[in-house]
Amino acid sequence: MKKYSGLVAALVFSCFALGPLANSWAQDTRNAKAPKIISKEEAAKKYPPPNGKSYPPGSDLAILTGGAGGGSTWGYIKSPYSSNVYDCRKGKAHVGDLILDESVNKVFVRPQ
Repeated sequence: MKKYSGLVAALVFSCFALGPLANSWAQDTRNAKAPKIISKEEAAKKYPPPNGKSYPPGSDLAILTGGAGGGSTWGYIKSPYSSNVYDCRKGKAHVGDLILDESVNKVFVRPQ
């Protein structure tokens, strides 16, 4: 039993140490894409919402990281469908705009 305690300790440590790092790597702003904004008419025609529901909102990285980045992640929006991050700063996408996640061909809403 003693010979496995080191392995168990290493596994537990790696879960707690590498878990948050993997999350931050997935939400990297350096690889942020420009958002493809589409109209409500185009979205309804080509990408209807699932089962009559509304489109889900994206997640603002500043809120996901707790604002710990000093506001440096404000305006970066993460897709609810994939790990893609979109740069919605400087008037590219306004609150309530529909953004197309081209990797999965699904639409989401830019949150407030």
